[in-house]
Amino acid sequence: MKRKKGPVETFSVSVDAKTKKVLKAHADRLFDGNMSAMISAFGREAEKRDAIHWLVQDAGGSALTDALREELSTEFHGTKKRKKPAA
Repeated sequence: MKRKKGPVETFSVSVDAKTKKVLKAHADRLFDGNMSAMISAFGREAEKRDAIHWLVQDAGGSALTDALREELSTEFHGTKKRKKPAA
């Protein structure tokens, strides 16, 4: 992992033990255990999501109703369970 250029800020967060374990495992798996790098990545992802939200709102909002959203979800995921092939 590269070191950050320029000044950095430190802050504290409080989470329950299970969440801490999940976050630590995620950082270990994807950021060589670097929790700061993981939090920075989360921040960049939040920025992207905020930008997408702004674009959708600027364009007049989502045209999807809850009913249409559910219909598309059902179509995408399917309603019938697949049968296991006969052995």
